[in-house]
Amino acid sequence: MFLIGTALMSQGVFAAEKFYRCEVLSDAYIKTSGELAVVQDSPRVGLEFVVIKKTGEVVGDVMDTLKNPKVLASGSASNSYKVIWTQKAEGKNGFFVEYLSIEEFVKGSKKPFGFFSGGLLMTGVCEQ
Repeated sequence: MFLIGTALMSQGVFAAEKFYRCEVLSDAYIKTSGELAVVQDSPRVGLEFVVIKKTGEVVGDVMDTLKNPKVLASGSASNSYKVIWTQKAEGKNGFFVEYLSIEEFVKGSKKPFGFFSGGLLMTGVCEQ
């Protein structure tokens, strides 16, 4: 009985969480010349992921490896939702930073997003 109650309660908590369901529409990287190169036939295009708005956690194949998100801004009618991930790299001074911005203020149900990781840039749309 305890296990059933716990399972039902955790489902209710998750349902109460607000989240974004996002789809990748383009995949690009910065070339050594500084120009942006769009990856043609990218396997990432069309993939979906979910962002739990309160915690910044991401669920989905695209960014599943990202741990310990920090929500910088929870989004509003005039500001983007922003999450950052930081991680030390192997080596003396190495550091990785990933950044997700969802343009919460855009009118309509589809909100554009940009995800940046080093020279990688993915864009697409999210819905709540």
